[in-house]
Amino acid sequence: MIPFFVLVFGLIEYGWYFYVAQNTSGAASTVSRKLEVGDCWGSGQALAYTQNQAGTVSSVVLNPAGSGSAPTPGTSFTVTVTASAKLVNFLPLPNSGTITRVVTAQVEDDKAVSC
Repeated sequence: MIPFFVLVFGLIEYGWYFYVAQNTSGAASTVSRKLEVGDCWGSGQALAYTQNQAGTVSSVVLNPAGSGSAPTPGTSFTVTVTASAKLVNFLPLPNSGTITRVVTAQVEDDKAVSC
């Protein structure tokens, strides 16, 4: 019975880890897209948006830091999203269960006139 329970708890814990990793990746991509077009640059908006996408997100770091308005078009920025996937602490997880995803993007010129 002991090997069976180790296997079951291991499957649950690693399944949760990969679920959180996938949600964190999606949240990082989604918030970077919002930032590309000029949304979510206000104080705390990016964190609130990513926590709505993935509830386990603990921090969002923008580089360069958001000043309340989008930077000029063409400016590159980096979004770093961190989440915790600790569930039971039954088995060791990579990075102690901390998941970090980094997305680099560029602010678009959404006011450009198309021809």
